[in-house]
Amino acid sequence: METLSPEAITALVNRYDRPGPRYTSYPAVPAWNEGFGPSDYAARLDDWAAAQRQGVAAPLSLYVHLPFCRQRCLYCGCNVVISSKHEIVVPYLDTLEREIELVARHLGPSRNVVQLHLGGGTPTYLAPAELERLGEVVARTFSFADDAERSVEVDPRVTTPEHLGTLRALGFDRISLGVQDLDPDVQEAIGRVQPEEQTAAFFETCRKAGFSSINVDLIYGLPLQTAESFAATIDAVVALGPDRVALFSYAHVPHLRPHQAKMPVALLPAPAHKLALYVEAARRFEAAGYTFVGLDHFAKPEDELARAHERHTLRRNFMGFTTKPETDVVAFGMSAISDVSHAYAQNDSHLPAYRRRIEAGELATTRGVVLTPDDRVRRDIIMSLMCNGRTDARALSARHGLDFATAFAPELAALAPLVDDGLLTIDAHHDLVVTARGRWVMRNICMVFDAHLPTLPAQAAHAPARFSRTI
Repeated sequence: METLSPEAITALVNRYDRPGPRYTSYPAVPAWNEGFGPSDYAARLDDWAAAQRQGVAAPLSLYVHLPFCRQRCLYCGCNVVISSKHEIVVPYLDTLEREIELVARHLGPSRNVVQLHLGGGTPTYLAPAELERLGEVVARTFSFADDAERSVEVDPRVTTPEHLGTLRALGFDRISLGVQDLDPDVQEAIGRVQPEEQTAAFFETCRKAGFSSINVDLIYGLPLQTAESFAATIDAVVALGPDRVALFSYAHVPHLRPHQAKMPVALLPAPAHKLALYVEAARRFEAAGYTFVGLDHFAKPEDELARAHERHTLRRNFMGFTTKPETDVVAFGMSAISDVSHAYAQNDSHLPAYRRRIEAGELATTRGVVLTPDDRVRRDIIMSLMCNGRTDARALSARHGLDFATAFAPELAALAPLVDDGLLTIDAHHDLVVTARGRWVMRNICMVFDAHLPTLPAQAAHAPARFSRTI
């Protein structure tokens, strides 16, 4: 891999560090419509059912949002509910069950699922018996493919062997461990103390429980992270030997997440130092034999994620990178986001309002967007870049019924400075290939194809209020 000099890192930061979408979706959430409501989402579910009857529906991925945490981590950007009162779980499960019933009515009797993911929050905030109840509701409502993937996010500090046994009995074979950083000083600064010994012991417990794939989540750009301390974290994680690692950029957006204002901002690494942490972490993972996958993931070469990356068949949705064919995502729970029949739909992010709407017998959708044909092709381009670091102009032209070079002539021209900076190449067929240097600023490359950025109100002045920085 390319090793960036301090001068090269500074040059990238000066030229490309700006607010921008993370592209877990396209269009990005700020472009969604708050007039998109329950009837709009219901119509998209009905469209899926009609396509299923014709044998042309996409397979389903399910996401269940379990928002509860015992305490708030200061870096967190998720929609969570902080509570020490465990009795809030049962009413939430009651509402989830009701929502699943409501959605299932629209989907019809044939509901083939290839992927299930439990996220949060902390899914293992639920007791094992409560997880079992949720699993039974999902299992009796949906049919699962023989090779369906079931994954779950866990907090090693609160997850017990009984939790793991229940998850395995429910068919969960992939588990993701929240770690973030192993340095004690960093952990104190972010409000998440999780000793390295605890993480290592829990990792081995997961292996013994029989999970086929273990992922570790890390974050770079946290307060007090130094080159030496973060290198020690990376080396310790490599020694554990996870199958996959997610290396996320810390997004400091206290105007959107007020609790982040408690973060000691003066101790956050400067942008150039933050990028240097990312570059060195990637170098260490690759030196240890991991494959750099997509934007911010690493996988062992034998892992199917790495193999999909090698074949350029990797895909991405709100649950992360996946090897599954293109699916529609049906999501349940407070703030959950669905991606069905060329539309995004998000549930109410406030727990009382979410529960009130579902218990009244209506869907809890509060915003969303129906993708136009132009949105679809741009999403295809952006996801191809984010997942596989390249685009195939001829395949895009055939799939969307257009001439890529003509339709995207302005974007190809706008990419010229990025080509000059060595971030990507464009060949005679107008295929794009992101270079080793370009992957550090992948979001910036994708932004060239984002037709919604110029149309967002006062984008230049208010972008910081909408997006995190790209570095």
